[in-house]
Amino acid sequence: MDFKSSYGTVLAFFVPSSMSKIIASLLLFTAAFCLRRILKVQDNEPPQGTNLHYSRKSRFIPSAIKPIAKDSGFHELEFYKSLFFKLQNVEYHSEVLPLARQGILFLLSEALRDYTKRESHSSIISMVNFNKEELSQFLQNHQKNVTDKYEKYIAKRNAGGFRQLVRDRQDAESWLRKIAPLKLVDGAWLGHLNKITIPFSFRPIMKKTWQVFTEELGDGNLLQHHVHIFENLLRVFEPELPSATTEEILHPRLNFNSIKYWRAAAAQLMISAFSADFFPEILGFNMHFEMLQLDTMQAAKELPEVGLDPYYFILHISIDNSHSGHAAMSMDCVVDYVQKILDLEGEKAAHTAWRRIQAGYVLSEWLGSEGIQTADIRYKLDSSPCDQLESRICEIFRAKAQAAQGIHTGCKAKIGGRSLDDWLSLRSLQDEDWQPNFLRALAASTPWVYPGESKKSRLVKECCWGGKMFGAFTREEVSTLQQWIDSLEPRRNLFYFDFVGLSEDIHCRDCSRSNILSQKTSGSLNSTDLTDEITPLLHHPQLSSTWPKLSASDLDLPLLLPLWFSQCSLLESFVYAPGRTADPMGCAVVRLLRAQLGFEIEHTVITGIDESHTGNDNGIVGIGLEMIKRASLLAPADLSMLLVCWPSEFAEKMLRLSSKPLQNLGVLLGIFAALLELQGIIAEAPNVGLLSPESYVHLQVLFRRQCHYLQECKQYVSTDEWLLVDYSYGYAMAKTETAKCVKLNRG
Repeated sequence: MDFKSSYGTVLAFFVPSSMSKIIASLLLFTAAFCLRRILKVQDNEPPQGTNLHYSRKSRFIPSAIKPIAKDSGFHELEFYKSLFFKLQNVEYHSEVLPLARQGILFLLSEALRDYTKRESHSSIISMVNFNKEELSQFLQNHQKNVTDKYEKYIAKRNAGGFRQLVRDRQDAESWLRKIAPLKLVDGAWLGHLNKITIPFSFRPIMKKTWQVFTEELGDGNLLQHHVHIFENLLRVFEPELPSATTEEILHPRLNFNSIKYWRAAAAQLMISAFSADFFPEILGFNMHFEMLQLDTMQAAKELPEVGLDPYYFILHISIDNSHSGHAAMSMDCVVDYVQKILDLEGEKAAHTAWRRIQAGYVLSEWLGSEGIQTADIRYKLDSSPCDQLESRICEIFRAKAQAAQGIHTGCKAKIGGRSLDDWLSLRSLQDEDWQPNFLRALAASTPWVYPGESKKSRLVKECCWGGKMFGAFTREEVSTLQQWIDSLEPRRNLFYFDFVGLSEDIHCRDCSRSNILSQKTSGSLNSTDLTDEITPLLHHPQLSSTWPKLSASDLDLPLLLPLWFSQCSLLESFVYAPGRTADPMGCAVVRLLRAQLGFEIEHTVITGIDESHTGNDNGIVGIGLEMIKRASLLAPADLSMLLVCWPSEFAEKMLRLSSKPLQNLGVLLGIFAALLELQGIIAEAPNVGLLSPESYVHLQVLFRRQCHYLQECKQYVSTDEWLLVDYSYGYAMAKTETAKCVKLNRG
């Protein structure tokens, strides 16, 4: 008898004839519903409304422990969580940077390889050549596709259909915890973009793009800060929610256990950490991420239905709009960038720039897709150079050979024409030439080693459970073997480089050139520096002197200009982790940086694309470039060239200190205060002739705004004795240097 059609017969046997038809009908309905749920289990579907994962062995495994059930998945999750924490505290974990750079190249390659296999005409990579109108139409089609799906969704809901994103409040909590890692770093892909070290000609594009980031941070208004708003939503379920920048955010008790969203969050932090290297990729990433998404619209509809505040999602529907919001601004930045490259470097370079923008767009889209398989990433990446790996492998084999003397005598396996016992003789392994020969032979011996594919290699399989060498190698030793085998893959990120039309050597050389200045100036001060230097500085006679009335001849521009430009570095790195700006101090720094860049005064309504249409760099850097022009000096291309023209040890010291903003916060604020005084002296001396009358008025406005925001920062500093000491030291040190810029102060 067919099981699905038999429940009526079964009920007829159990229901007495005297029972009312109504009760019988209710029992029949209840039994039918239960049987349907049982049948769903037989079809390997979990019962609707449960938070369980069904296995074919008829066991229910809580979804919270699913990643642990697959060892590779669990370790991949921990890998991304580690990157998430370390990249938000990178000045304490600089060792993670080589791994992070490999990681973003790996993810770019995986995304591009996946998308090129799809042969889809709806993908951005189908646009071989850049065309503004074609790009605009492509983005409009994307939005129409999303809104069409939303209209169908609303039609189903109006017809009595169920919610599709969350079933109930408990399900909403699970979903919000799932997406939390990504939302807690909202905007992070742009966190490192605002750097004084980028070429001056690209600063207007940087500023327009970074405006998206500052609006994600509420323009320095805590109530409008996106991460702060999402944190408040999470606190409905998790009242003691830790900051996203702390290690506590990684704790399993929070049930943030989705690899997809940890991967996406870590990817944003990885690409941001190398903003100079991946500027066009970040523009493409930004263009996709700021587009309208279906789940955002569904969340805005469904969360209030289960008693939750939907404003975080409503905000992203409105602020990301394609007319005047982030979607429109992001496309404009892409257009401006390609045109700038075309003007400066020609068509070939512009085409490469477009391919790199596409790569960033594809990465963002791919990270949001379901079913991504990158569990091998831990074995594909290695923070150790190849020569170090080979040395470690040789040490392992030498140690094992001593313990395994005579064991391999009967082994018939041949490696490069020699027996294993011959290769592993103690005398042979002491020969420095023998060791690399053995590794080369082993690397070329399939199936023992498949270069670049450790999981496929028999050598690794034999070291794992069920293999003949299980227990002979420790877990760390097997991991080293895997890393070595994966490192044998020639040019592991070849797909990305082939797609964008660059060789890996050229890309790495360009990246190294862009990072020379930051490498020269990385470091921090220690307590000895402070105690040794602060006392004489605080009593320096120049600090108590009043500034005289200035004329153009009184200012020493070769000393002034390096300080003028380098002052923009002081706090720019403090905000790269969005969670660190979700408090009053962080918001004050955001507003201070906005003033430095020349953004309009903050308002309860954002300016959106209206402000980005200004085009020029009207901040502190733009004013500095005007000084150079009016003094008839040759304008350098970037800060690095400026410091070649006008060397300054103190400017380089400022850059060095600013690379570690958490450790040096008090010192940086003190230096900023002294340089701000110099800004004020110049702003109040319009007859000096360094600037146009309009620029003097503009500088006066910027000066007053910065003073106001600095006072807010000082309120925070005043609560910490050590910060106050650091602040005094930074101020005294910088005051001495700024006094040198005025010739009248030289005695």
